[in-house]
Amino acid sequence: MPLISKAAIFLIIASAAGIHAKSVNLPIVNTQLNPNGFGSRSTVVAGGTFPGPLISGNKGDNFQINVEDKLTANTMLTSTTVHWHGLYQKGSNWADGTAMVTQCPIDPGNSFTYNFNVPDQAGTYWYHSHLGNQYCDGLRGPFVVYDPVDPFKHMYDVDDESTIITLADWYHTVSTNPSNGPFPLSNSVLINGKGRYSGQNGVVTKSNLSVISVQPGKRYRMRLISMSCDPNFTFSIDGHNMTIIEVDGVNHQPLTVDSIQILAGQRYCKGYLNNQ
Repeated sequence: MPLISKAAIFLIIASAAGIHAKSVNLPIVNTQLNPNGFGSRSTVVAGGTFPGPLISGNKGDNFQINVEDKLTANTMLTSTTVHWHGLYQKGSNWADGTAMVTQCPIDPGNSFTYNFNVPDQAGTYWYHSHLGNQYCDGLRGPFVVYDPVDPFKHMYDVDDESTIITLADWYHTVSTNPSNGPFPLSNSVLINGKGRYSGQNGVVTKSNLSVISVQPGKRYRMRLISMSCDPNFTFSIDGHNMTIIEVDGVNHQPLTVDSIQILAGQRYCKGYLNNQ
């Protein structure tokens, strides 16, 4: 009987079970960013952007995410891990990304492949560094698992990358700066990686703001993610109500509200009708 490699056995099993393998390469790099118009600072980001690129798939998929540590800036942590916030990691706790708990940090110049299945979850999640407070330097991004038989499908017309809304705090100094103190205050709030800074003299920067385009009469499934390190936010859309249908990756009995308080790490999905 010919020998079959473990990889081949995995592919045979995956094919038989109807699992789709989603392969992603995720380089973690240092780059200079100026999202609020105050001035550039060195960051730790996924794929060179803030927030990091969307990772998405369908319920039942297998995810193979190769994280490459390309960090060189010694003003911040140069090792890293990535945690997939909200995913259960049933049978794959080694892929949870919690430094010093389920894995050793990835050293610069090395990589680590997170290989896990998402058999029975669908919803809105996110990923971030889980080494110290590194994610406050920028390593955070959205992660969405779509449900092909979503029970709320009849409530919206659009659900794609354009309807993801990320909320994040932004700091002008690196997270390892000892002058920050134990509880540093953020300098700006960013929506989808863009915002403005109001200085002590009251002058507000004129940097670009994030724009989400909608069409009259269309219904949108907005996926709201708080990627903050500390503050909580109150989110609303002027002149509109929102119908909550998912909270932290769990379907929710539809509830209509005019605003949402969202804490660090939380996610809400809401149906929104543009009737103006």
